[in-house]
Amino acid sequence: MSPKPKTGFLFKLGLIYLSTLSTFGESGIPSFDGKGSDQNIGEFWKGYDARKELLRVRVVEAWKTEQGEVRLVLYSLGKLQGSNKSASPYIAAYLGLPKGKESKPGIVHVHGGGQRANRKRVADWMTMGYACVSINWGGKVLEKADTPNTDWDGLAAGFIRQGVTKADQLDHHNTVRPDPNTLFKEPHPLNSSWNLISICVRRALTMLEQTEGVDPDRLGVEGHSMGGRSTVISCIDPRVKAASPSVGGSGYLYDDLWGLPGSARRMTKEDGSALYRKCVSAQSHWPHVKAPILFLGSTNDFNSPTEWVVKGMSRLTPDTQRMLVLAPHLNHRFTDQTSAARFMWMEAHLKKNFRFPKVSAAELVLDTDNGIPLFRVRVDQSSGLPVKEVEIYYGYARDPRIRFWRSAEVRKSGETYEGECPVFDSAEPLFAFANLTYGMPRALPPRPGTEATKLLTLSSEYRAAYPEDLRKSKIKPTERPSRLIDDFSRGWRDWYLLNRRNSHHWLYATRKIVDPAWIGPRQGELGVEIETFGDGNQLGVRINVNAWQGYTGRQKDTFVALVDLPKAGLHKLRLPVSQFRNSSGVVMKDWDEATELLFSPANRTEDPRARKSNWNGKPPSLAKLEWVGGKMIARPHPHQRRGKIEPGTRVSFDEEFQDAIEDSVELEKLDEKR
Repeated sequence: MSPKPKTGFLFKLGLIYLSTLSTFGESGIPSFDGKGSDQNIGEFWKGYDARKELLRVRVVEAWKTEQGEVRLVLYSLGKLQGSNKSASPYIAAYLGLPKGKESKPGIVHVHGGGQRANRKRVADWMTMGYACVSINWGGKVLEKADTPNTDWDGLAAGFIRQGVTKADQLDHHNTVRPDPNTLFKEPHPLNSSWNLISICVRRALTMLEQTEGVDPDRLGVEGHSMGGRSTVISCIDPRVKAASPSVGGSGYLYDDLWGLPGSARRMTKEDGSALYRKCVSAQSHWPHVKAPILFLGSTNDFNSPTEWVVKGMSRLTPDTQRMLVLAPHLNHRFTDQTSAARFMWMEAHLKKNFRFPKVSAAELVLDTDNGIPLFRVRVDQSSGLPVKEVEIYYGYARDPRIRFWRSAEVRKSGETYEGECPVFDSAEPLFAFANLTYGMPRALPPRPGTEATKLLTLSSEYRAAYPEDLRKSKIKPTERPSRLIDDFSRGWRDWYLLNRRNSHHWLYATRKIVDPAWIGPRQGELGVEIETFGDGNQLGVRINVNAWQGYTGRQKDTFVALVDLPKAGLHKLRLPVSQFRNSSGVVMKDWDEATELLFSPANRTEDPRARKSNWNGKPPSLAKLEWVGGKMIARPHPHQRRGKIEPGTRVSFDEEFQDAIEDSVELEKLDEKR
């Protein structure tokens, strides 16, 4: 048991609170060049003690809430001394302390890219009986523009703040390469903002440890996106007893995905790529994680590709408890039932009041009598929770960011569930997993963007078979092109829906048209049957093309067809390729580069031709999608190049990545309004 610091729980506004722990000398930052074979990130962090440096905490403001008390604080990272400069940063944070005299577990919440410390997240945890600190490492404005905020003291870290930081100097610094505003004038792990953020997390753990009413032996960390990665690299701190990163922290982002040369993110030797892989990238941290860890992912995430998440988690030591949760069809978002998993993970490991299921064992059987692969899962029932649903997903695309996840017909066979996963092309890989939904004895309270739920969805072991495996087996390609895209006889199983009850912001989307069975015929038309419930509407139908395909030399674009629907009722539409135009007015040339199909109110498409008026009536209902006319011919797979492209041609990844972050932040703002 770690000693309970005898420090005050009731801070006085505006005063400085000092820890009673000994100071940490300037030479305390360990040296690390990453060259020695015996050097690793675990050894590096052993040289840093987040308790040693004098902890200063200033309470800027405090509020009484239904759950307890929330304080806006500034806390010190201590003096960071390097060969280039020294700095003494302060980090702003919301600290939530729930009501009740009993000792509470504590959570550190780490925000993502483009985000800030989140009072509502603190309130969520307080409602469940946790103390929570949400750190504002990015430095974005909190209460008001002049509210005391994060100060990195001249270090390249955090986000740009107008009038405070300059884009060419003090923005987030990814690499270990030195510049005028890094700690070291030579390549060093602490030149990278990632490890500076980890110091923020570790010092926040110290603050929780030293807060009366918080149990220092029951601390957890959770974070989203950039915060997810920060969670992975910080939870190797032995004080962390449970961790839950989401859609960030997979590692291997600078490696090519299987069969996709040029798909890796770029980093040069001059940037210190070798040292970065060894001491900053998440893959170097996974083997050192000892805390029980649940990774909350989405199957089509742009920031943590599924295969890399699986590979990263495979580096955990055998005795480390782990769970992977994948929200099907989504990118950087979750369902209510998958989102519940991280909260129940903390309940299980910090409060010990919930028995969490173990990972369900699964296999992908290739040698079958009929030549069709079979996915089989043995659902874990050790928790005693009732099994409500078993879903089996499989897909082919090499790039997980655009992969369409088919859903198998599931049948129960004894103590296992199984479903066939027919193959379209044995020269392409096959990926499969199952989602298991359990009933919970009590409902998890609603949170921004989610509703209260008594369901918990977890993922099974993830399986893959590559062309070499398929060739060695008895597998036969049995799938064929189909004109019928969806008749909705299985509901929305092949789609993701956002804001589905919001008449102004609803969105229905699928990647089904990237699957080789449903790629559009040459010069065919998209047939749509849609029922609307209000007059005077304009529908926006979007086709995203070449998403995340920069390594092919093709540029992502969005083409929109606008359809006036003057009267409520069932509408049967025929949309030719020529009806889809991008923001510059260019007509889409064909369907074969499409990666996603989306339906929404026209004024949500950002198309300059769209009417500005909101949707009238409740959100519509789709009844049928099909291809009409045109020639059903063999189409190239998404990763295959079309025509002549100069060697080495690659469209910039950074712009598309930044767009994805901004889209995610905007969707999360809508969640706050739900």
